[in-house]
Amino acid sequence: MSGLSLVQRSFVSAMRALTRLSAGYDMGPIQEEMVRIHGVRGAFRLMKLGAEVTSTLVDAVGDYTAQTLIGIAALWNGCRYCVIGHIYSANLHLYKKTGKIGPLDEDSLIDLMYMTDTESYEELAKTFSGPEDAELWSLIDRMFQLRFHDLTPREGNDDLLKATLAYWEWLNECTIILGVDAKPGHVPALGYMRPSSELIQGYEVARKAARAAATEG
Repeated sequence: MSGLSLVQRSFVSAMRALTRLSAGYDMGPIQEEMVRIHGVRGAFRLMKLGAEVTSTLVDAVGDYTAQTLIGIAALWNGCRYCVIGHIYSANLHLYKKTGKIGPLDEDSLIDLMYMTDTESYEELAKTFSGPEDAELWSLIDRMFQLRFHDLTPREGNDDLLKATLAYWEWLNECTIILGVDAKPGHVPALGYMRPSSELIQGYEVARKAARAAATEG
């Protein structure tokens, strides 16, 4: 933790321990970078705000949709770590609830990030084109309009979508460089899911089968 004071180092250690306890994973140097950029008070406010935005979003649209929206917000901010971790979490939530896998495969995320924002939007439109994804796509589409067309919030979830975009734009200042080499399979399911090994194994089997079927097709 070079460059941090004793108070800052103690705070980072406490945050990392709390994250391991509450969420089941360690964010490694990301929380250290948060303190380095924003200080102890700023990092604390950042974590508190993130928890509030996430819980409000989950209450409004459910875990799967919330984690998908967070992952796509991070996609448009260029943070691999958050994109992979939140989409992975979304897919595990969906699999746990329905036994189905989400249409957005973790292995496609890095390619998606190399696209322009418009190209990724068009690819997402294809990915979420099924009738079962209509409600989710309407939120993704609205979030894109709010993010890139600078619309004034007017519709029911606009303020919440704006808050999601704003928070992850702020957070990704701390994670974008540290997460530049993040890869699927090496990032935990972000959020507070704490997936069991059985859930992870079941999902991986289902995802591999879907990939094999897509290759054969």
